[in-house]
Amino acid sequence: MLKYALAAALVLTAADAKTPAEVWKDGIKDANAVWATQKHAYLKINDAAYLHEGEFASLIGDPKKPATWHWAKGKAANAALIASFQKGKAVLTKGGKPVPEAALANGIDIAPDIDVTGGATQMAPGETGLRLWVFDQTNKAAKAFKGIDVFPYDPAYRVSAAFKPDPKFTPHVFRTSRGLDKQFFHAGDATFVLQGKTVTLPLYGDARKPADVKSLSSFYTDELTGKGAYHAGRYVDVELPAGKFPPATVTIDFNFAYNPNCARSNFFNCPFAVDFIPLAMKAGEKDPHAAAH
Repeated sequence: MLKYALAAALVLTAADAKTPAEVWKDGIKDANAVWATQKHAYLKINDAAYLHEGEFASLIGDPKKPATWHWAKGKAANAALIASFQKGKAVLTKGGKPVPEAALANGIDIAPDIDVTGGATQMAPGETGLRLWVFDQTNKAAKAFKGIDVFPYDPAYRVSAAFKPDPKFTPHVFRTSRGLDKQFFHAGDATFVLQGKTVTLPLYGDARKPADVKSLSSFYTDELTGKGAYHAGRYVDVELPAGKFPPATVTIDFNFAYNPNCARSNFFNCPFAVDFIPLAMKAGEKDPHAAAH
C-alpha cells in the first residue's frame, strides 16, 4: 500500500521461482538503489514543500551551489519555479511561463544536477494537497549512504494469519511526522501465533471500498522499538490477490518490515505507529541511528 522500497519486493506471483528469502535479498538491493543511486533517490532530496489548496511555494537557489536549493513560502520574484495547488491541480510557472502539471512525473530541470518532482498527497482526512521535492544529484547524504541495516532472514517470522474483516472499514486517523493527519481504513485483524504467543494485529487499507483494496499495512511497535528498532515503529505490508477481499487468511512476512522513510529523511510525511506487538521482533529493518553501518 505504501510502496516503500523493501516492502515492494514482497509481491510474489505463482510464476515466481525464487524463495521468499531470495526475494527479500533482492529487495534489499532495490531498497538501497531507491535510497541512494537512482536519479530520484530519497537521499538526493534537498527540500520538500507540502501545499494546501491555494498555497504557493517558490524554489530558490544558486545554480553554482546545488545544496542551496530550497522551497520558500509564497511567491518570490527571484524564484526559479513557482508552484501552487489550485482546484486540486498543480499550477507551475518557470521563467514566467507555465509548465504542464504532467512534467512533475519525470522531473522539471532547474539547473545542472537539480530538478523537481511532485504529485498529489493526503494532507488531512478528506483533503488532498501537493507535495514537491527538489533533487540534487550531488547530495552528500546519498554519497555517504552505506545501505539499509536489517536482521538476517528468519523463516519463523513468515506467518499465516487468520483474517477477520471489519465490515465497516472504520476510518482511523494517524498523526504524522510533519504534524499532519493521515486517514487509513481498518480493514480487519490478522491473528497468528509467533514465539508461542497469540498476536492480533490490525491491518489498514488506503481505500474504503473492498473492491479498491489491493494491499494492507500494519503500523506497529514491539519490544525492540527504541532498542535496536526505529523509535517511531515499523511498517509491514500484506499483498492481496485481486478480487479476493476479504481473504480467510493472509501471509505476513515480518522479514520485509521497513522503517518509515522519515527514519532517514525529514522530507516525508510518515504516520506514527500505534499498534503494539508484545514480542521482540528480530526481523526486518533495524534502526539506522542505532549503530554505524
